[in-house]
Amino acid sequence: MKISYKWLKELIDFDQSPEVLSDILTALGLEVSDIETIGGVPGNFEGLVVAEVLSAEQHPNADRLRLCQVDMGTGTPVQVVCGAPNVAVGQKVVFGPVGTTLYPKEGDPFTLKKAKIRGVESEGMICAEDEIGLGTSHDGIMVLAADTPVGTPFNQVVHLDSDTILEVELTPNRVDAASHYGVARDLAAYFRSKAKLPANTLEEAKLTLPNPIAIDIEDAERCKRYTGIYIQGVTVKESPEWVQNRLRNLGLRPINNVVDVTNIVLHELGHPLHAFDADQLSGSKVVIRTVPAEEKFTTLDDVSRTLVAGEDLMICDDNRPLCIAGVMGGLNSGVTATTKNIFLESAYFEAWSVRRTAKRMGLSTDSSFRFERGADPEMTVTAALRAAALIIELAGGEASVVTDVQKEIFEPFAVEFSLSKFNRIAGRDFTPQEVTEILQGLEMAVAPDAADGDLLHLKVPRYRVDVKRDVDVMEDLLRVFGYNNIQVPEQMAIPGISKQHKDRSRLRVRISEYLAAAGFQEVLNNSLVPRAFGNEHAVELLNPLSEDLAVMRQSMVPGLLETIRYNQNRQQPDVAIFEWGKTYDKRNERFIEQEWLAMAISGQRHPTHYELKSPKAGLQALVAVAEQLQVWLNLSGNLDEAKHPAMDYALEWKAGKQILFTLGKVSAELSARFDLRNEAFVLLASWPKLAEAYFATEITYNEIPVYPSARRDFSLMLPEGALFEQMRKRILAVDTGLIRKVELHDVYRGKNLPEGRKSYLLSIVLRDDRKTLADDAADKVTSRIAQVLEQEFAAEIRRG
Repeated sequence: MKISYKWLKELIDFDQSPEVLSDILTALGLEVSDIETIGGVPGNFEGLVVAEVLSAEQHPNADRLRLCQVDMGTGTPVQVVCGAPNVAVGQKVVFGPVGTTLYPKEGDPFTLKKAKIRGVESEGMICAEDEIGLGTSHDGIMVLAADTPVGTPFNQVVHLDSDTILEVELTPNRVDAASHYGVARDLAAYFRSKAKLPANTLEEAKLTLPNPIAIDIEDAERCKRYTGIYIQGVTVKESPEWVQNRLRNLGLRPINNVVDVTNIVLHELGHPLHAFDADQLSGSKVVIRTVPAEEKFTTLDDVSRTLVAGEDLMICDDNRPLCIAGVMGGLNSGVTATTKNIFLESAYFEAWSVRRTAKRMGLSTDSSFRFERGADPEMTVTAALRAAALIIELAGGEASVVTDVQKEIFEPFAVEFSLSKFNRIAGRDFTPQEVTEILQGLEMAVAPDAADGDLLHLKVPRYRVDVKRDVDVMEDLLRVFGYNNIQVPEQMAIPGISKQHKDRSRLRVRISEYLAAAGFQEVLNNSLVPRAFGNEHAVELLNPLSEDLAVMRQSMVPGLLETIRYNQNRQQPDVAIFEWGKTYDKRNERFIEQEWLAMAISGQRHPTHYELKSPKAGLQALVAVAEQLQVWLNLSGNLDEAKHPAMDYALEWKAGKQILFTLGKVSAELSARFDLRNEAFVLLASWPKLAEAYFATEITYNEIPVYPSARRDFSLMLPEGALFEQMRKRILAVDTGLIRKVELHDVYRGKNLPEGRKSYLLSIVLRDDRKTLADDAADKVTSRIAQVLEQEFAAEIRRG
């Protein structure tokens, strides 16, 4: 969103430079991403003059070129070849004679020379906006007002005021700041001053002309308020320079004095308006309703769109729809050069209704942007009067009385606010006076509770659609006070770990921190996936934006693989990621929503180093992370083989009968589908089951061992089908009192081994927590382990 520095100064008094103001706005939550100084152009249009087209004939050697005679006030017409489709006899145009240097909007400056175009001489150039750096339009040449004197230097005709434009990255919840007045209100709270509404010369009480257009709101669910003013006897023409410059500075194209006013008020007050040609209305009223049956409607952009019965709210006359409410007007009722009488609309439409229609039609306009997020229902009359006053100033005419139909009383949002709670969260003791001053600066009414001095009763203006809870008020207080002004204490108290409250969100944060420390990066994938990834139980969107976003995901795996592919295609093949998300199914007309913790690895597990061998990410690496997570969460369980449709080989980690993790190698089919160059491995954990298992366990503490451990190594030759996990569980069962850990250090296949055999190097850690472990006791345990390995796993133990 573009904000004019000069325009802002008209609405609030301040002396800060644009750079300082940028920092203030960013601290207030209205992040400024760019500052651009505009006004004037390179060269200041030097050499350009006003000329008149005397003739425009077909070029003898080119179908799309015209051969023109142009009078630039010297008494001798010059011949020019012009390719613009809109050039016509009698036009007053911007002309660059030979020798003039042009500074286009894009590209390098160039000097006009006498040229021969398709065999015909051309002396100069009739210019478009972008060719002289005035705008971006290249649809045709610039056509000036008919009374502009020929031969006048163009820089005396157009005056561009210098200004600074601030590009504000508006967050979706701050639609109240989607205007100059909205930004001024935030600055007023910061400066402890007052924002000024734009001057309005039209007083409602003095309007006496009857309004011939009645208003009938049939759909009060979608339209809660509709305000209209009738203006008769207007003259539609070009807007004066100050209006055009103000719009151009914001990147908008001036159209005519009536439409330009609606755009001025939109960017000034943040409230969308629409002007109808009143003489094009059939009957004497406008009706706000949905269409009874599907029909076609042509919008102002000359596109035919399909209206959905009972869904799309329309502004209609007695016979036909005129405008898509809150989105775009119709081609059949807009203001044109012949318009004499205007019906000006200023309404409040429900956000959900406008959002549905705009998304369904693929339309995004300045109006829909604001209505979709929540307009100010109290601004309709103010905006209508401001616009009517400007129209009368620029186009003449006389305004009728204001017709205001309201279907609902708009009460402020009521919020109860605790000072002590705020101080506890803020980490600073704010006084009631400090809090009250900031809140009143934000135009919130503050009333202390008579019975409880800690409690404040707030009335929040309806334009602040993002402030409905006490935490929203806290955020407002802190951003206006300044987060940087909250001092960090010298000492911080960190509470101990407790499961008493079973805070799943806190546990989720701790798991995320653990995974991040383990080298994983958190990702967030779209929960909408292509239709090809859905089956008969998929939840389909009724109005998908595209086939690639047609169904809700039924598995976390495609999103993870898409992330791996995205990274590998950008020379980042080593990926370790995790994601918290949901999957969706529909079974027996019931919607099933499940929460997951999902992880994936691919490529090298660790960065390459000349002293270290960096193995490729494999299943064992993911098993190790799962094991560490299981230990960290104090969960017990067993790892067994399993099957999963997305995996060629899978394991599952069970705690009793509950499956906490399923992990394995992504199937070759899926890897090929995503064009993965490296093998990928995924882990899927049911978040509710994982949290439930964690909170069900008791935390126990043991003393740090004081007696030493003993380690015994086994070099084994095994059948290829022997699995380490099965061996590990069986070894641990040999002596649960002394065996502490079983680890696999090396796996070897190949030369010097018989076919179908592999070699393992195992280490067994033994410890007696009551006394020093004697060698004979350790030998007895290792002998029993060797016996189990030989008898149950057909292992050959290499001794010596």
